[in-house]
Amino acid sequence: MTGVQRQDAGPEKRLADVDRKRVLVIDDDLPLRGMLAAALRQHGFQVLLAGDGAEGHRALVIHKPDVVLLDLAMPNVNGWDFLQKLQETGHRGSFPIIVVSAHLRTDPQAVLQMGVSAILPKPFHLPDLIGLIEHLAS
Repeated sequence: MTGVQRQDAGPEKRLADVDRKRVLVIDDDLPLRGMLAAALRQHGFQVLLAGDGAEGHRALVIHKPDVVLLDLAMPNVNGWDFLQKLQETGHRGSFPIIVVSAHLRTDPQAVLQMGVSAILPKPFHLPDLIGLIEHLAS
């Protein structure tokens, strides 16, 4: 799958979509992205999907998400590369980032110093993630 995909009710922008918070999910795990997209839509969010950090960066420049969910371990442009690009382009701190990763091999403080708002290890409980997104998107 290439390119950034928008996941919402239809191709045309509805008036109700204007106030819906946008969540950008950057993860190479296709089934997880699909599950998260469905769950987030059920909770009233607009969802953008990206398979790596390069797609994610393009999506954030175009769509200006309210919250980003970021996996660190991805092929091509990984989560660390994405965070570095945010710093280089001046986007760091512009929106909350939740790192959702199974392979957090580094000190959590190092991740937080990269401008990350929260860390949620995989596997996670979906209600915890939804609550965290709702809190950070408000």
